[in-house]
Amino acid sequence: MSSYSNVLQETRKMVSGYMSGLDPSHDMYHVDRVTNLARSIATDLSKENIIDLELVELAALCHDVGDRKYYQGKETGGQLIKTFLSGLGYAKADIVADIVDHVGFSKELGWNDETDDAAKVKWRNSCLELHAVQDADKLDAIGAFGILRCAAFSGAKNRPLYVPEHVAIQNITQQDYLDESNANNSAITHFHDLNR
Repeated sequence: MSSYSNVLQETRKMVSGYMSGLDPSHDMYHVDRVTNLARSIATDLSKENIIDLELVELAALCHDVGDRKYYQGKETGGQLIKTFLSGLGYAKADIVADIVDHVGFSKELGWNDETDDAAKVKWRNSCLELHAVQDADKLDAIGAFGILRCAAFSGAKNRPLYVPEHVAIQNITQQDYLDESNANNSAITHFHDLNR
């Protein structure tokens, strides 16, 4: 079993290499901002709750590995991370993998508390480590960084910034959000999609 500092160092090296091939909206600077924010949120939460800061740090570091916007493989990001961390002998690889597989706006759109497995819903609603990483990722998607990241992603994907006749989808579903053929797909409508 590797020491946590070794696991963290090797994971950071792997994630840095992975992110180096992506556009500026999902680069290592984004990962570092999310990781720092998640640590800060988790530290604040730990004043009144039991929270595993290692899980938060590793999940935040790995949260965009296997992101469907860039990765078309059969494995989920969580499966990729579980294999990697298990290879390092990290005992909590399964939990980090579960967190990674639950972080992201499109994933949240697919959640259904009424039809999903009850144990999964309970975990999702109570896992503070997941919430710290989710919130940190969302915070990096708003404000100046959010605007710049949306513009960078739009440029990389050749998506228009603004089309006057495009209208955001009301009550957007996961299927709507993932449909790349959506005729109203622009950077500006994306901001409205997020404001559901």
